[in-house]
Amino acid sequence: METIKVYAAIIGGGASGLMCACVASKRHKDKKIVVVERDNRVGKKILVSGNSRCNLTNLSATHENYHSSFESGVNFLLENYPPNKVLDYFYSIGLLTMADSDSRVYPLSRQASAVLSVLRNELKRNNVQEICDTTVKSISKSGDCYKLHCNDKTIIAQKVVIATGGKNNYAQKVVGNSYEAAMSIGHKITELTPTLSPVKVDSKVIKSLKGIRAQGKVTAVVNSKKVKSELGEIQFGVDCLSGICVFNLSRIINREKNAKVIVQLLPDYSFEEIKDMLYHRIKLTKNDSVQELFTGLFHKNIGIALLKCSGIDTSKTADKLTKAEILALADTINRWSFDTIMSKDFSNAQVTAGGVSGSEINPVTFESKKAKNIYLCGEAIDVDGDCGGFNLQFAFSSGMCVGEQL
Repeated sequence: METIKVYAAIIGGGASGLMCACVASKRHKDKKIVVVERDNRVGKKILVSGNSRCNLTNLSATHENYHSSFESGVNFLLENYPPNKVLDYFYSIGLLTMADSDSRVYPLSRQASAVLSVLRNELKRNNVQEICDTTVKSISKSGDCYKLHCNDKTIIAQKVVIATGGKNNYAQKVVGNSYEAAMSIGHKITELTPTLSPVKVDSKVIKSLKGIRAQGKVTAVVNSKKVKSELGEIQFGVDCLSGICVFNLSRIINREKNAKVIVQLLPDYSFEEIKDMLYHRIKLTKNDSVQELFTGLFHKNIGIALLKCSGIDTSKTADKLTKAEILALADTINRWSFDTIMSKDFSNAQVTAGGVSGSEINPVTFESKKAKNIYLCGEAIDVDGDCGGFNLQFAFSSGMCVGEQL
């Protein structure tokens, strides 16, 4: 079996690993640094991020956008490696960017491939070797170095970076174990949950809404208590709710058994205002089908679903609606309730919540407290952010931080 000796081995060729290799290799041009990737090429997840446009950071990032057992580490990065510092680095290696009205930053070309290309070009300039189709199964001490036991070779390194990402491979919709290397040196892995994913619901009408989008407000309710609300575009799937606003609730939903999602299709209207609007529209539609109540207001299929969920016969005319039916319909529009199905399906999740516990990592250097000269960065750590560039911000900033430590 082949043996390779290097100064630093970075396990994982995703966003954090590539950034780490770029920064470290610039500082140590005379030393051999390798990126070890289990897939057949690096950066596949970067290519599909942000609908293949790569939302690489968010100018409004704060600690409130993150969920983790590593709050001190997140705060350190936000203070010392904020979005503008990440963007300055990308500019220095050739990437131009632009920010939208929601502070989300994209490459100026709006192509995720541009982000991956500038990172790989920098690695090439600094003679970093990409070793693909290679899985690191475990790490062991070997004198003053570490031995990486791989499926087809052995790598001996003075310094090691664990940047293996989460449990999911969103680029290929497959799931694997990304934590073997960290566990082999004694790290504990916190509960793993799919997040930034569609939320599966138990509903008789959801299938009829497949492909429809609507603006509104979604609220996660756990054990009858409101936990979190988000405004935005709601996307209906064959068995799920989706869209950025729903993604930001998925972490909660996928960890709780007794959860519901409340959809408010008219969040700027009170129940009384919705009720009055219905009475007004009933006068307008008169003897027309009750389905005409929603013309110019909602998609036709949403209107039918609202009627069915309110217990109303969709074939009756608007003037035949009873007071009780009108109140029920107003209530459904105001707080459309969907029972959720707790999911452990990582294949459609953009991010994994959970990972190496933050208590086992130095919050300033990101060095493992279990083994000297081994560092962690990116999604391998128990840190996950909201949708909107926050996860890539953490990946790139933690990669920069660790790269400067090597």
